[in-house]
Amino acid sequence: MQSDFSLTLCICTRNRADDLSRCLESVQSSTRMPEQVIVSDDGDDGKTVEALAASFTFVQYQRGPRIGLGANRNACIAIATGRYLAFIDDDVTIPATYVQAAFDLIQQHVNASPMPILGGIEYKHTSAGTILIEPGNADFWGFQRLPPNGVYRSMVINAAIFPATLFEVALFDSQLRYGSEEIDMARHAVALGYTILFDRSLHVDHYPSEINRAEYAALVDASRMYATAKAYWCYQRRPIKAIVFSILAPIKLSIALGRRRGLAGLRSSLTSTTTAFQYARRAMGHSA
Repeated sequence: MQSDFSLTLCICTRNRADDLSRCLESVQSSTRMPEQVIVSDDGDDGKTVEALAASFTFVQYQRGPRIGLGANRNACIAIATGRYLAFIDDDVTIPATYVQAAFDLIQQHVNASPMPILGGIEYKHTSAGTILIEPGNADFWGFQRLPPNGVYRSMVINAAIFPATLFEVALFDSQLRYGSEEIDMARHAVALGYTILFDRSLHVDHYPSEINRAEYAALVDASRMYATAKAYWCYQRRPIKAIVFSILAPIKLSIALGRRRGLAGLRSSLTSTTTAFQYARRAMGHSA
């Protein structure tokens, strides 16, 4: 029997044992522990991270599906027992009061139906300084840069608390290996009638790891184009808008990358466009 408040903290990791160790140390320092902490390991060698996870007695370890971040988040959902779920990456740390802050916010909205998604902020620590990451709604091209003006259709995935009921009807898109999985989930949730509430008391620290970064960077544009076209087609049910976007977005990307990087940029835009269409084709095949 679940309590009125039970939180599952899901941590997806891949080849970043040192970052994960720092992440788990921050969880261990919490003034209030999550009821369940899952580490889902998409790394090449599971033994290293499994041994690390075993050194933290509160961790439930599993091998991930190793096909991308969307699928790995879903692997966490499959074994989560909490009434609320949070997802953080392995290069993120949480403040000692994070879980308590989440509990306090949930108490304020516990009678809402459906329970809203609670979103916060991320402090991104880079060599150039600390950058405040706040949720921005997506523009026509899928870039999350529109001011929400009080109506949030996005969240910062590392600082969000989800009701488990959402995942009974929606999962992360397994086509999205990296990038846009959080805006896709936000759009899906809003289409299902969920609201997203923003509160700065939910905040995390992100120390972007360079491990896997080049591979992930190559997927960002493909993920954005696929997720945006999907949103217009599936969530907004505006097929003409989806088709127009699918025609114009590759052209816009080619021009932008061509100007910035020349022939290499044009090749990159072609690869991203091809990958986006492959995602769409596979997704249509799965839904058929």
